[in-house]
Amino acid sequence: MNIDLRHQYLKVAYFLLAAAALLLSQRVSADSRIDSVEPSVRAEMTKLVEAWIDAEVQRDAKALEEILHEDFLSTFASGTTLARDAYIDFIVGLDIPPFKVINESMIQHGEVVVVVDVSESGTTKFNWIAIKQGDRWKVVSQTFSNIKSPEAE
Repeated sequence: MNIDLRHQYLKVAYFLLAAAALLLSQRVSADSRIDSVEPSVRAEMTKLVEAWIDAEVQRDAKALEEILHEDFLSTFASGTTLARDAYIDFIVGLDIPPFKVINESMIQHGEVVVVVDVSESGTTKFNWIAIKQGDRWKVVSQTFSNIKSPEAE
């Protein structure tokens, strides 16, 4: 390979590396905006989701009624959507073992917080929205999605 051709290859390689570095830096800065809640709001959302999980595990319909907004909708990975009362009936009829979620990202829009959680097992993603009513947060919507392993794609 002559020197000029090698020089051209090196220029292309440097250009591609610079472009990749630029894309990665933009991705990092974009991801940091996804998590834009104050620590106090993050603590409130964490407390809310922990109470919600506990109510589901304990089959506590009263607690679920307190946590879920009257217009609550839940959409499962299958595509089925249930309104609040049907969802509570469904959950109370299940035997749900204790589980934890990891807060992946949160963003606040005034009195609305959008939360993305992932199960500790890494198999399920929960997207949910809470709205503030007076001094309490209520969950108005949630959507489940299954996470496929990279090998499955």
